[in-house]
Amino acid sequence: MGIINRFLLFVSMIGLALLSVLVLCMGVLPESYWLNEIHPILSRREKVAVSDVLLLVALHLLGVSLRGRAERTHERGDFILLQGAEGGVRVALPAIRAMAERTLLSLHGIRMAKVRAQRVRASKKAPETLRLVLDLTVSRGTPVASLTEAAAAAIRTELRETMGLEDVAVESHITAFSDAVPAGKRRVV
Repeated sequence: MGIINRFLLFVSMIGLALLSVLVLCMGVLPESYWLNEIHPILSRREKVAVSDVLLLVALHLLGVSLRGRAERTHERGDFILLQGAEGGVRVALPAIRAMAERTLLSLHGIRMAKVRAQRVRASKKAPETLRLVLDLTVSRGTPVASLTEAAAAAIRTELRETMGLEDVAVESHITAFSDAVPAGKRRVV
């Protein structure tokens, strides 16, 4: 939340506190007294306009507080590697995804791999980064911790050697354990 929204939230909270004190006092005051006080407020257009503006600010602050600081991710398009005077070098996210899946399937213990390549931007001014989410099906009896570390290291090495990308975020999800033979591979008995 920015400094302007924080200031608006502070002012509206002070106003809300004063309003709540008045509401608590209304039970003490007779109804005719506070109705006589509200009637002149509602009869003036400028006071109604001010209350409408305050309502809009309150709704805006509610939306800002509910929205939070969610990062923006995109799973389509291209990831920009280099941007120069003559143009930029772009790599399609499906190409990155295919390369990562091929690297994962070459590791011992991984039966199936599905990779989601995402362009991530934490804020509007932050640079765009790459994150890979791995959905892995591993064979039973395989130590998962060492396998996911090896998978992340293999993908990072491949991305560093082919595209020059450093510090790519890799998130691993184990979706299933299986002893089935991967498609395209046959056992020789």
